[in-house]
Amino acid sequence: MPSIASDVTSTLKEVFSNRNIVAISSTNMLYTIFNGFWELWWSLYLLDVLGVSPIIIGLLATIQNTSRILFQLPGGMLADRIGRKKVIVYGTAMRVIAPIFLYFADSWYWVVPGMIINACASIYMPAFNALIAESLPKDKRGAGFGAYRFMTGIPSIFMPLVSGYWLDIMGIERGVKLGLLMFIVAAAIAVVIRQIFLSETLEGEIEKEAEENTKVEEEKIGMIDTFKQQPSTVWAMLAITIISGFAMRMTWAFLSLYARDVVGLSTTQYGALQSIAMFISVPLYLVSGVVADRMSRKNLILLARGLGPFDSLSLFLFNDYTQLIGAYGVIGVAQGIGGGRLRTGGFMGGPAWNSLLTDLVPAKDRGKVLGLMGTVSGLLGIPGSMVGGYLYETSPDLLLISGSLLEALSIPIIIFFLKDTKRKQIPPPNLP
Repeated sequence: MPSIASDVTSTLKEVFSNRNIVAISSTNMLYTIFNGFWELWWSLYLLDVLGVSPIIIGLLATIQNTSRILFQLPGGMLADRIGRKKVIVYGTAMRVIAPIFLYFADSWYWVVPGMIINACASIYMPAFNALIAESLPKDKRGAGFGAYRFMTGIPSIFMPLVSGYWLDIMGIERGVKLGLLMFIVAAAIAVVIRQIFLSETLEGEIEKEAEENTKVEEEKIGMIDTFKQQPSTVWAMLAITIISGFAMRMTWAFLSLYARDVVGLSTTQYGALQSIAMFISVPLYLVSGVVADRMSRKNLILLARGLGPFDSLSLFLFNDYTQLIGAYGVIGVAQGIGGGRLRTGGFMGGPAWNSLLTDLVPAKDRGKVLGLMGTVSGLLGIPGSMVGGYLYETSPDLLLISGSLLEALSIPIIIFFLKDTKRKQIPPPNLP
């Protein structure tokens, strides 16, 4: 009976023998490194350099979220029509253009075009998720997602600390602007690599399903009707995504402000907390991915989401830095378990979450379903950042408490409505 260590080793070899996974993970790591120099600190830049109020920061986040929503749905449809690769390459190209506007913006009015273009790049997210899922071995999708998250998460371990120290040395304005310039170059390199090395997966995946199901339905079904045909667990996952998305949009843009202006942390200290969380979560991606293929994915999702509300609440509860280090260790566990609750504003992803969703949704519908989930959760989450800005100006403490309570509402949905799929029984791994 294989141990976790041997399973992890074999999974890494199998997953990263696939050219698509290598191309996506390497470019994503490049993206994460240089994105880390500015994105975590963007709210501080708006506040200190452009003189933007918290309410306007919330408005800008709302504009970006709204724009992103408009492209999630067509992105899913395009991914199922013209293929995953083309959509990914076009979307990545938009990542090159957006930071140019942000770099030259001298007021928040000129930030808006850059944020809209950056949001438009989300057109490739349904295709991105579908291509990764279809490039992984079907019987090891949980472990495969874990291996992918592990590799792409490595830069996230050190970049918050590095970028925090970088800004303490360079200053907010100079540090963020140099970060934007470096990111432009990195995004351009990612476009070239993805164009050259990615292979289309849509046709091959549909052919595989056709062989398994003996026929592929020829009738083209509308997006809403397609989603109606999905099992109840997909609907439950949509509800969870909506709740978590709203809560995280409320709080995420203001956490760095709260850490510095209320708790009194330096950018280096806050960056170090982010690095601690990632140092714990990234290795856990591998273990949780293997476990997700052998045990209940529902339990992993429940544990991750159950710990999720502690993320925002930790800065409110603890002012002592030693206590915050321990708190962010718990936050790292919540992310690393792989139940779909990712930091940096994400609320869909993780080995257990992605593995379950991939098993539930047929390949021919996967882009549409992922796009619809992103669109619906985004539409309902539009007011989140504005609400967050208002609450922050009213009472920063109230914002963190409200966000945590709201996110906790997803827990009973997981308990009562989320069901794992029946899979071929795989014996649990031996613990080393």
